[in-house]
Amino acid sequence: MSNLPPPAPASSEARRFRVRSLWAGLLLIPATVLVVILALASERGTACVMQGTCADIPGPLYLATLAVALGALIWTQTTPDGSPPTPARKAGLATLLGADLLFLTLVAAHFTG
Repeated sequence: MSNLPPPAPASSEARRFRVRSLWAGLLLIPATVLVVILALASERGTACVMQGTCADIPGPLYLATLAVALGALIWTQTTPDGSPPTPARKAGLATLLGADLLFLTLVAAHFTG
């Protein structure tokens, strides 16, 4: 037998924070699909696909926003159960949401720009 102390009781605030940040990260996929559908429903979006008049947004910009979002998601998911989220973890959630919104804006701008 080991002499390890019993694990700290899980903080409900930490669990709620983790669930919220997980939903913020996972909802990027359906939100992207929705933005593409809405963009293609417009006249400019259709012309983008049919005539090739899409805006020229560099691919590394998309990858950079996704990398920041993934890093922020990992940061927010590592909140320990025994303690409430720190201000740095809360800033990570704000960064995640900002990176998600920037990515969706870039996708919309590609089709309608």
